[in-house]
Amino acid sequence: MSNVEYVPDGCKLAFRETEAPRSGQTVSGYGRKLPSRYLVKVDSEPERRVRFICYSNAASAYIIRAGRMQFIPDYRFP
Repeated sequence: MSNVEYVPDGCKLAFRETEAPRSGQTVSGYGRKLPSRYLVKVDSEPERRVRFICYSNAASAYIIRAGRMQFIPDYRFP
């Protein structure tokens, strides 16, 4: 099993709210690649869609950066 990666604390995160895309959502509300209404800009990189992994009423936010899943801790959200 691979190690869990987080967006480094030194990176500046700029969040923007949009309308959540309808594609990728499941009827149950649970899943591995659930799109959110948030876009995030990490430092000077292009914006990325924040996605969630949600099972059993517990969700974790992440983005795909350099082909790898990087999680965003709750305290980094505005």
